[in-house]
Amino acid sequence: MSDDMEEKAEKYFDCTNRERVAFELGIKLGALFHQFIGAPVSSKNISILEEAIKKTTERQAFVKKVEIHIEPRGLEKRPDTKFYDYTTLNGDMIEARVEVEYEGINAVGRLEYMEELDYPLMYIEEIGESGESTSND
Repeated sequence: MSDDMEEKAEKYFDCTNRERVAFELGIKLGALFHQFIGAPVSSKNISILEEAIKKTTERQAFVKKVEIHIEPRGLEKRPDTKFYDYTTLNGDMIEARVEVEYEGINAVGRLEYMEELDYPLMYIEEIGESGESTSND
């Protein structure tokens, strides 16, 4: 985002820089999750899909780093045929780590399937000043 566009957008955010970076992180994780759920996935295209998710997320404003891993749950049960050797991507398959920075505040978020919750959870792992330890501890 250009500095001019960023300045124009700033008036719409009635929040601190820390709240803004948390907001931006949430937008990135939500988009990553909802944009790709349902995509066809097989052992032949996992790395391609991981790269596509990474590249589209990196393209968004304020993103510093993206790591994506697709855990191929259920693919081992698929028949070995040219027609049906795939399933659809679902929330329990995606593991993501996204780092964003806004005005000197850095935030790291994760998306991962939590067995004890039986749910793909998005959460803030770390948030704080850029260049410092940003742990919530």
